[in-house]
Amino acid sequence: MQYLLSSSMDKTVRLWDITSSTCLKTFSHTDYVTCIQFNPVDDNFFISGSLDEKVRIWNVHDRKIEDWNDLHEMVTAACYSPDGQVAMVGSHKGSCHLFDTTEKKLLYKSQIDLRIRKKKSGQKKITGFQFAPGSSLEVLITSADSRIRVVNGDELVHKFKGFRNTSSQISASVAPNGKYVVCASEDSHVYVWRHDNSSHPSRSRSAVDVTNSYEHFHCRDVTVAITWPGAEARGSLGCRSSRHSDSDGAVNSVPETPIRNNEHGSNGTAHSHRYIESPVCEGGASTSTSNHPVEAASPSLPDEQLPSAKSSPGHSSSDLCIGAMDVQRRSAWGLVIVTAGQGGEIRVFQNFGFPVQV
Repeated sequence: MQYLLSSSMDKTVRLWDITSSTCLKTFSHTDYVTCIQFNPVDDNFFISGSLDEKVRIWNVHDRKIEDWNDLHEMVTAACYSPDGQVAMVGSHKGSCHLFDTTEKKLLYKSQIDLRIRKKKSGQKKITGFQFAPGSSLEVLITSADSRIRVVNGDELVHKFKGFRNTSSQISASVAPNGKYVVCASEDSHVYVWRHDNSSHPSRSRSAVDVTNSYEHFHCRDVTVAITWPGAEARGSLGCRSSRHSDSDGAVNSVPETPIRNNEHGSNGTAHSHRYIESPVCEGGASTSTSNHPVEAASPSLPDEQLPSAKSSPGHSSSDLCIGAMDVQRRSAWGLVIVTAGQGGEIRVFQNFGFPVQV
């Protein structure tokens, strides 16, 4: 059985049975509930944050508060580490706090300095957290100053720029393979940044790396964007070349995002890719469920929709083949992204085209 948690402006958290679409339990708060998450190792517990300035750990079975802490600031984001041992809590004033949750209690550990220099508190608001896959130290922090910050432990190490978030509850996410950061934006676009070792240049301890380069595509009124669970970006073109293919002529390189490493606020590069919208598969999983997502096949494109080397005049097919594979090595080719918008629509997109600098 799979369960889903939902939070609402009616000051409640509700537990749902996905199979029967019935509400099993209601957990009342004293103000709007802004964030919730199941404990990743024990789904009998979940964490919630509210505008009443409190963060709570709930016992689902007993429907009671296991522990709580008053931040004296409106809580706008909360998240468990993958091992359930730590919770991160963010506020509308931009403060970010770490709690030890080993014993299902909220034991204060420390505060992280995110270096948010905005004067207005609304522009400092923390809107989302996500830990990097397989890490209990590296976490992405999204805020209302249109920045995504990467923190390792209690140290700020990286920033991603380019999207817009000034008042929405937008949260960036990391692809399951850890290579891409994906985020919705208030300008009705979805943004994709490269996130791997090669996009993190060596730096001094006091410096913070900044990435201004990204791929993006239009998605009207988008509020949520995540990569398809379990899907990895992969090559889609087969070209015969003694230097660039195996014995079967299949391309095996892992694609990467076509961006430059931009350090310390240098000018960035924007790329517009062709993302094809695919039908939503039945049984698609929600990231708010307490169990693992339902396995589903990734949408794929028919061969006739892929760009043809023969259709481009002035270039030999071998030149285009080499160029295509170079793009595949540098782009998020084949990346599948699921979005949700203000109108309640869920869409699935797949990246398949050549990047165009804009």
